[in-house]
Amino acid sequence: MALTCVNDGMDWQLSKENVVDRIQALFRTSQWSDCSFRVEGQNDIQVFKAHRLILASSSPVFEAMCFGPLAEKSCINVSDMEPVVFRILLEYIYTDKVQLSSCEEAAGVLYAAKKYMMPHLARTCREYLVTNLRPSNVLSVFDFADEVQENALLEACIKVLCQHASEVLKAPGSHPSPLALRTVLEQNALNIGEAELFEVTLEWAHEERRQMGLDNSPEGVRSTLLKAGLLSRLRMLCMSLQEFNDGPLRSGILSSQEAYALQCALQNLRNKDSIGGKLKVEEKKFYGHSNQSVDVPPGWSGITQPRARISINQFFCVRRFLKTAVTVSGQVRLLANVQADHSVVVSGVRIFTRLVPAAFSCFTTPQKYKENIEVSVLDSQGSVLCRTHFRDVVEYNTLATVTLTEAVRFSAGKEYSFLFVLPTDEEHAFEYPLSFMAQTERTRDIEFRFCDHADIGGTGMFVRRLDMGYVDAVVYSV
Repeated sequence: MALTCVNDGMDWQLSKENVVDRIQALFRTSQWSDCSFRVEGQNDIQVFKAHRLILASSSPVFEAMCFGPLAEKSCINVSDMEPVVFRILLEYIYTDKVQLSSCEEAAGVLYAAKKYMMPHLARTCREYLVTNLRPSNVLSVFDFADEVQENALLEACIKVLCQHASEVLKAPGSHPSPLALRTVLEQNALNIGEAELFEVTLEWAHEERRQMGLDNSPEGVRSTLLKAGLLSRLRMLCMSLQEFNDGPLRSGILSSQEAYALQCALQNLRNKDSIGGKLKVEEKKFYGHSNQSVDVPPGWSGITQPRARISINQFFCVRRFLKTAVTVSGQVRLLANVQADHSVVVSGVRIFTRLVPAAFSCFTTPQKYKENIEVSVLDSQGSVLCRTHFRDVVEYNTLATVTLTEAVRFSAGKEYSFLFVLPTDEEHAFEYPLSFMAQTERTRDIEFRFCDHADIGGTGMFVRRLDMGYVDAVVYSV
C-alpha cells in the first residue's frame, strides 16, 4: 500500500529544487536552529538563530565553538561587531553571497571574516575596500588596515596617500593618525612639496594638542612632533632658504642653535650646488642619493634629495559625435551607463551645454551663462559614490568638463552610471542638445561601453534611448 504525503501547507521542502535553496530557506526561517548569538553593537542589540552544523562546516572557529571540548551551550555573546555585520556574515555562510554597500560595512565584515577564519570572505571584503579607496576615506581605511594587520590593504592605502597627499592632508577636518602622517613623511614620492608638508604637519600638531586640551606653545608643539616621530622625517634641507625662513624658522619650534645650523647647511648646499660641487650623504644606501652630506643638528634629517613629485596623467575617452538628435528641457534626468574593460579612476565627465535661448535676439545673444547641474556617480546597485553640483560659468552651445568632487575608481567589467539632473525654471525653458553618439570607444587600449537613458517629464522611469547621448567624454587616469 502506497503511502500518501498530505500537504498541509507546511511542506516547504517540496518547492526547493536544490540544496542551495533549502539551506537558504533554513536561514530565512531559522527552522530547526540549535544555537543563537546575541550581538551587541554600539546602538543596537539583536539575537540571531543558526544551525551548528552549517556554521561548523564554514569555519574552524565556529566548529570549535559548536562541537569542541569547550563548546558553548547557551546563547553566545558577540560584542565586537555590529548586528548588520554579523547578519552579512551569516548570509554569506548560508547563501555563499555577500552584498557590501560601504567601506565601513566592508571593514566590519573583513574583521569578522578574519576572526572566524573565513579567507574567501575576507578576500572579497579586501577587494571591495581596495576598489573603493578614495582620498575621503583612505585615512580611516589605513588605520583599520593597520589595526587588523592587512598588509596588502595598507600598501593600497599608501599608494592613494602618496598620489593624493595634498588633497588628503589639506581637506577640511582632516586629522590623520600619527602613524598615517609618519607613513606619508617616510615616502620618497608625493604630490605635495616639502614646505607644504611642513605646514600641514605643524597644523596637525596644533590640532592634536587642541584635542588634548593643551596650549600651542612652540615648546609644546615641538614635544608633540617629537613624540609622534615626525620631526626627524621632515626634510628641511630640501627647502629653499626662503621656504625655510617662512616655515620652520618662523614656527618657533627650532632652538636658536638648530636654526643657525640648518640655515648654514642650506646655504652651504646652495653654494656647492652653484659651483657644481659634490657632497656626501649618509642616507645614500636608503635613498639612492649621490655623495652629499652636510652637518645637521642631532634628530633632524640630513637628506638633501627632494621627494619625487607625483603627477597623475589624465586622459579623455571621447565618444564619436554623429549628429544632434533632439533637444530636451523641463524636468529631465539623464543616465549614462559606463563600463570599462580595465580598471580606471574617473575624475570627470564632459557634457553638452545649453542652447542659446530663443527669446534672445541676434543683437542681445549672451555668450555665457552660469550652469547648475547635479551630477552623481552610481554603482551597479544604484548607490551614490560621488555627487557634484556643477555651477561654473560656461559658454552656450559647446562642451563643458565637470570635475567630480572626488575621483571614483571604475573596476574592470563593472557597470557604473552618471546621473544628470538638469535645471528647471518656471519662467524659462532651458534646452539641452542630445546627440547620436558612439556606444563603444577604445582609447589607450581600454574599451569603454556607453548606454544612454532618459527620464523626461519626471516620471521616475528611465527609458533606453540610443539617440539621446549627453556624455561627450569621460576623464580618467590609470
